Amino acid sequence: MMRSKTKNRLQTISILLLFITSSFSASHAQSADTLKISDAIKIGLENNFSLRIARNEELVARTNNTLGAAGFLPKVDISSSASGSNYNIRQELATGEVNETKNYQTTSVYGGVQLSWTVFDGFAMFANRQRLSTLEGINSIAYQLKVEDVVSDIIVNYYTLSAEKQLLDIYKEILRLSADRLNIAREKAAIGTSYLLAVMQAEVDYRTDSTQVLRQINRIKDLTITLNKLLGRDPSIQFEIESKIPEVKLYNQDSVITMLKSNNKELLISRLNLRLKQIAIKEAQASRYPRLTLSSAYNFSQSNTPDGSTTLSRNIGPSYGVTLGIPLFNGFNVNRNIANARIYMENQQFNLQALENDLTAEAVRLTNNLLLATNLVEIEKKSALLAKQNSDISIEKYRVGLISDLELRDAQIRYLNAEFRYQNALIQAKSAEIAIQVLIGNLQMP
Repeated sequence: MMRSKTKNRLQTISILLLFITSSFSASHAQSADTLKISDAIKIGLENNFSLRIARNEELVARTNNTLGAAGFLPKVDISSSASGSNYNIRQELATGEVNETKNYQTTSVYGGVQLSWTVFDGFAMFANRQRLSTLEGINSIAYQLKVEDVVSDIIVNYYTLSAEKQLLDIYKEILRLSADRLNIAREKAAIGTSYLLAVMQAEVDYRTDSTQVLRQINRIKDLTITLNKLLGRDPSIQFEIESKIPEVKLYNQDSVITMLKSNNKELLISRLNLRLKQIAIKEAQASRYPRLTLSSAYNFSQSNTPDGSTTLSRNIGPSYGVTLGIPLFNGFNVNRNIANARIYMENQQFNLQALENDLTAEAVRLTNNLLLATNLVEIEKKSALLAKQNSDISIEKYRVGLISDLELRDAQIRYLNAEFRYQNALIQAKSAEIAIQVLIGNLQMP
């Protein structure tokens, strides 16, 4: 009776697991065509939200880099005004005479065009132009860096998903082997050649393997959602992927260090930030020089009064002027600003040196990791093959009673661990390769 209940529970678990895995497979089978890595990158470059923000920031910096924003161009304004008054006037003269006027109305109208042009401001406008051009360059490189980050994330997530799907197949195979083992154990117990304890242990292992399959399916779903987010599309979209992870290219450590010093995007941005600090010194020094401004206008004004010596006054015509300002003393603030600007420049030099040192260390670490990972790939690939053969042989030996339950389970675990290490080594190698490509500013698009 107890065996019957156990058998029924096992059948229920098998049916439930079969339903889940079938539903998972069906949802992918009904999806669109296989999403190639090149298509994934194309979609991500078009839709990724952080990339679109970076693109807009680059556009703003480009739009701001104009002669007008730098201060080279004149300023032209049109102004006009109209006013009127209605007074009751009372005048008491020294002679005792009193003059009173009721509703004394006056009107005045003004209009004109004014031009103001700073022709010299201590070279500040030239420094402003350099600053705006440098900011445009920084935002352009920052956008390229964001492209590299997004594309590298897409590639790593894509191949991680591929590796996890390979592991899911291994988990399913281990589950199938556990089911075979359980059936064999139950058959032996039925004819008295095995103990009930072996059946119970086989069922426990089967349940454990069932849990691993379900967890792996959920992990694949999570990775699918993450990849969809990177592509800037609905996280619920289902798709198939290419299962093969391309071979990894090795990089010479000295070559990586040389290339990163000339091509790394972070270093390029840091150098441009140093350029900004140097420009800031010029902007501070501009306050020491005279300032020359030209002005011109064409005005029209008219005023009307009902009484008096002049009832109408009208002026129309051009005007012009030159303003020269020479700074003499402002509380030593110019000297203070220049000194602070030089300190900021020195700090940026330190930041640049620290960043270069950090990136060099990262290059050494990544090239070492890449070499290790590629060696592990070769080792674990062979180990996985041997472990698979050992697992297949072990299940046949178990059928004829040549090995125990523990030995069979140990062979299955060894097979699973070997495949896990192999897939993990593949992802580590590919991740290190992509990180090196980003480091040297030469990310290879699949």
